[in-house]
Amino acid sequence: MVLFLALFLVSPAAHAYDKSELKITRTIANVRAKPDLKAPVVWVLSPAESFLIGKAQGNWLPVFPVSDVKDASPVGYVSNKVVVPAPADGPVVDWGDIRYVGKDLKYYLERTVKSSTGGMLKSGDKIKVGFLRDGWYAVFKADAKVVSEAEAIGYVQQSAVDLINDEARIRYAVRRINVIEKPVATSRAVGVLSPGHRAQVGDEKGGMYALFRIDTMVKKDTPVWGYAWGPFLAPYPENLEKAQMAGIDARKAEIKAEKDRKAQAEVKRDSELAAMEEAMDEMLLAPVKTKTMYATAVLNVRSEPDAKSLIVDKLEFGEAVSVGQEEGKWFPVFKPGEKNELKRVGYVFGTYLKAEAPVMKKEEPRKKRVPGGPDEVPIKITSTKMTFSENRNRITFSGNVKVVRLDVTLTSDTLTAHLRPDGDSLSDTQDKIKKIVAGGNVKVVMKKRKGHCDELTYVVGDSIIYMKGNAELQDGPNNIQGAEIKFYLKDNRAEVVGGSKPIEAIFYTPKNVSP
Repeated sequence: MVLFLALFLVSPAAHAYDKSELKITRTIANVRAKPDLKAPVVWVLSPAESFLIGKAQGNWLPVFPVSDVKDASPVGYVSNKVVVPAPADGPVVDWGDIRYVGKDLKYYLERTVKSSTGGMLKSGDKIKVGFLRDGWYAVFKADAKVVSEAEAIGYVQQSAVDLINDEARIRYAVRRINVIEKPVATSRAVGVLSPGHRAQVGDEKGGMYALFRIDTMVKKDTPVWGYAWGPFLAPYPENLEKAQMAGIDARKAEIKAEKDRKAQAEVKRDSELAAMEEAMDEMLLAPVKTKTMYATAVLNVRSEPDAKSLIVDKLEFGEAVSVGQEEGKWFPVFKPGEKNELKRVGYVFGTYLKAEAPVMKKEEPRKKRVPGGPDEVPIKITSTKMTFSENRNRITFSGNVKVVRLDVTLTSDTLTAHLRPDGDSLSDTQDKIKKIVAGGNVKVVMKKRKGHCDELTYVVGDSIIYMKGNAELQDGPNNIQGAEIKFYLKDNRAEVVGGSKPIEAIFYTPKNVSP
């Protein structure tokens, strides 16, 4: 295109006109057959494409292709109100527009049916037409840019290729056009239609058509792709449109049939579910037949008839329970709910249920333990401060803490006595102590033995003392050290654990004893 224009500019003998005679239009402009607003439109110019003008006739300018000399017949006339000078390197007008042939069509060598036939155009062929005169178009190959009528392969009547079909569902671009977001000339572009490319059209607004992509299933709520100028969109031949849309229409029919089938299936399913719910209600509302059985052991009641399911309740030995029909080896367990209606709470393994109540052995009453009796060993604790936490079951001593039990004496900065959770007062605390934990300057004396550590724990029930953190214990002249020392009061023996440091033990023996 640009190359052709350049060749023209360097060949003044072939094209006798000045560069200043090249013009473009500011907007889309009509080219009319005569210099008259009432004359028929023979062409539509796109903005920014160069064309040649001749001598003005009033307010009208004759229009020529850039490739032709001005003594040839003009293409038509354009108003000088929309014409401005063209840039030297601008594109020239393509004087051909795309058309699709709707049916087999002859083309002639001249603009008359009396001339010789040039050939046949087949239904569905894509061609270019231009240079409309006396109701005849010049015909060109579709894949070449049209710059001169001399390149025409023949001529066809305008009525044979300009289809009047306002109801066409498909239109195609006769030349390259922008698809814009809104039906306003200043709107931004959202796509492009190349010459011959097709789209489905919707409503027309201000000379623009709403467009949908050719493969889109267009429904009432389908979003518009964009808008394009109507003068550059031609209707697709009706027989070709039917073939193009057949697949889309068939798919629409399939979608509708599938939607109807799903709706019918949904109605059927709702009916079946309603019948199932009614049958379920009858079954659930029917009175439950139960019998009374007795637990022969402490039993777990589980959520499902499965030993791995959740435990939801327990049955005590000899407890009577209402059970339903046996399911495998499990019995469903029922208990009275609201309004005394029986409600299933879980399942019990049937092996441990009997129809007769088991014989309950009478247990002899346990003797009440008397604190301070002959079997009890008192623990005496003194300090400057004592705090009792009932919720946490512990007593904390601080300040000059001293503990005395038989031959064991313990001193520390703090001491915590952990109690058993079986009381709600400080009475009989001696009986409730589980363990004692001492910390800070811990020192202990056990008859001839002396020791110290960072933390000491005394487990009352086991009579074991745990010495941790720099633990050291002296027994007369003998000395042992370790990360932890365990002293068993009942057995009168010690066990030492070294931790990250080795155990150190020093024993003294008589001088006159050989190793």
